[in-house]
Amino acid sequence: MDSKRLRGLVAIAEHGNFGRAATAMGLSQPSLSRQIALLEAEIASPLLYRNGRGASLTAEGQRLVDAARPLIWALDALPSAINDTEPQGQVVLGMPTFLSAHLAEPLFGALRARFPRLHVKLVDGFSGFVSQWLLEGRLDIAVIYAARRSPAISAEPLADEELFLFASRKLADQAVEAGILPAAGSAPIEAISRLDIILPGREHGLRRALQRAGARPDPARLLEVESLAAIRALVRHEAGWSILPRAGLTAGDNAELAMWPLGDPSMRVRLMLAFGANRPITPALRAVTSFLKAEVAQLQHRQVMSQPLAR
Repeated sequence: MDSKRLRGLVAIAEHGNFGRAATAMGLSQPSLSRQIALLEAEIASPLLYRNGRGASLTAEGQRLVDAARPLIWALDALPSAINDTEPQGQVVLGMPTFLSAHLAEPLFGALRARFPRLHVKLVDGFSGFVSQWLLEGRLDIAVIYAARRSPAISAEPLADEELFLFASRKLADQAVEAGILPAAGSAPIEAISRLDIILPGREHGLRRALQRAGARPDPARLLEVESLAAIRALVRHEAGWSILPRAGLTAGDNAELAMWPLGDPSMRVRLMLAFGANRPITPALRAVTSFLKAEVAQLQHRQVMSQPLAR
């Protein structure tokens, strides 16, 4: 079976149509269409549903893509495994937006200077999206919440981040005067049900962690927003409260906003370093993994991230 045809099918699965997949592979669309037609003839089964908006996998196509991905990854890893142990090639790294703000500069500065043949592509978003991209094979490595796990993902702990409830000082003063929150100390988790709260959707790790801890936002007072920039803007404009890990709050936030550790003892969410379970661990992946661990340790030391839990 021709690996180019398999790569073409995987590209269509990832991009959703022939045009974008052909561009990503450096092929013309007719050429890619011929490759897929030959593959379908070889399999003796249709692999794609074609429509005016794009293409999607049939059940047979999905099974073939799932089987082909680890083979393609292994083929791509062969040159560095055989010829060179220096990290090289592209690594696609995904992580929550609050973390990428701290790690982008060292990734494209110190890591790039250390390994000039290693090219990192950084993608960020809310954790549910990052987990889905990892499952779909769009990422080589990801930082995700432990709340979102799958047999298709292998993961190891990276950090345990404290969660903070925060709002404008005006809303904070009102909550203290109403007896919803204490003037100092930690915010009780049950207070969330009495506040106008701005959170990402249920499919994301933060919401899952809050739900497991017993947080029950009032649906009439809940704003679901899946943009970190928009959440921060809404909080500053006094539209409500929100919750973020320590690393999501900046020195400027400390000056402009009021914040409470959530829960007593302070509630934490675990961040995991995750890979596709069938993806080979190349020198490039090992280099990025080691670098991320070292940078997170530095952020913890500088108290940008929460201190590690005592073992």
